[in-house]
Amino acid sequence: MDKKDLLQRLARQRAALGLTGQQVAERAGLTERSIRNALGAQGNPQLSSLLALVDALDMELQLVPKGFGAAVVPAGDAAYRPVGTRIGDALATARADTPPAPSTVPRRSPR
Repeated sequence: MDKKDLLQRLARQRAALGLTGQQVAERAGLTERSIRNALGAQGNPQLSSLLALVDALDMELQLVPKGFGAAVVPAGDAAYRPVGTRIGDALATARADTPPAPSTVPRRSPR
């Protein structure tokens, strides 16, 4: 995900929550102008503003190694299915904008 994708995702989240720029600014402790600038086409917010904005939009920012969560099939093992993780599934969803595949880990039945 690059900076443009991140800012677009934040703008979509603001719209999905139905928040105005002023409401986001109040929640983030920033000015409405800084919110408008951060989410604009040329947005380049400081890290502190970005973290405040992410929190105000009921999101969290997580750092993971590049490629984390990508499906990797060992050579010659077409039946291999990676174990789903919360972050890996979220990354797959963000990349494809489709729901993550259900986990293939069998669940224990209650006793």
